[in-house]
Amino acid sequence: MTDPVATLRAFGMALTRGEPRVAADLFAPDATYEEPPAPILRGRAALGAFFSDFANRHSDVGFTISRAFANASNMRVAAEWRFAYTRTVDGTRRVYTGISILEFTPDGLIASWRGISTLLP
Repeated sequence: MTDPVATLRAFGMALTRGEPRVAADLFAPDATYEEPPAPILRGRAALGAFFSDFANRHSDVGFTISRAFANASNMRVAAEWRFAYTRTVDGTRRVYTGISILEFTPDGLIASWRGISTLLP
């Protein structure tokens, strides 16, 4: 049995370290990623491209999980998090807080990420 909260933490570390391929590989090949108002991303390839683009345009990235809970089957996680980064083009610092619901495949990959976040002042 895999630990979905550990997978979520590994995702955060991959973003923090600027490792977009590592982050994308934690998702199932047909995974979906929803965080309105952005368009839904479908598939590991789309996620890899999105994470790579992000890594190329941002620095000083941080992803901190404040709380995360898995259900008894370890197939779903609810998490509260904080995500921060600096835009390299202009040095703007952005900090978000958010909540996500994740669903996992039986082999421990992220199948679905649905979240909502707010930009802190």
